[in-house]
Amino acid sequence: MQQAQVELWVMEAQAGSKKAFSALCQHFYPRAIGFAIKIAGDMNLAQDAVQDALLKLSKTIYKLEDPATINAWVFKLVRWQVLDHLKIQNRYQSLDDLKANECEIVEAEHGDEIKELHQVLIRLPPIEGQVLYLFYLEQFSIAKISAILEIAEGTVKSRLFRARKLFKQYLEQEKEYGY
Repeated sequence: MQQAQVELWVMEAQAGSKKAFSALCQHFYPRAIGFAIKIAGDMNLAQDAVQDALLKLSKTIYKLEDPATINAWVFKLVRWQVLDHLKIQNRYQSLDDLKANECEIVEAEHGDEIKELHQVLIRLPPIEGQVLYLFYLEQFSIAKISAILEIAEGTVKSRLFRARKLFKQYLEQEKEYGY
């Protein structure tokens, strides 16, 4: 989808168009779910959080001054909602449970090659995994990731460096040992 179309939908939604807001929701939903799953490790929680984030977007979209920033804004809303849901539900699953949930989702939606890469990705610590997800899968800039995660750009760069290094190590282990 071209960014210009998304920005147009934002302006129309700000003017009260329900059709434009619906188009925005349809555009962002799949990507937002993927990001929410990466943070939460739970499909149901991710769906609830994304739904709440889109509801919050509907109530606050008029506050967005620059339609070009909608991508980062939506992902920030999703992140906040996932964290809120995790706090509310006081969810403390073991790492093995999180990995199992994510693997089931990926197996259902993607082919074997992506599944293998995803299995390596889920082995990363959550912070590094979020940065890699946003940078490579969502193709956000360092500045936008900084805004979404509410951390300094230098911190994003260092986490990205560390995440790449870990990802490479895990990928080599995956190939060598067939985890």
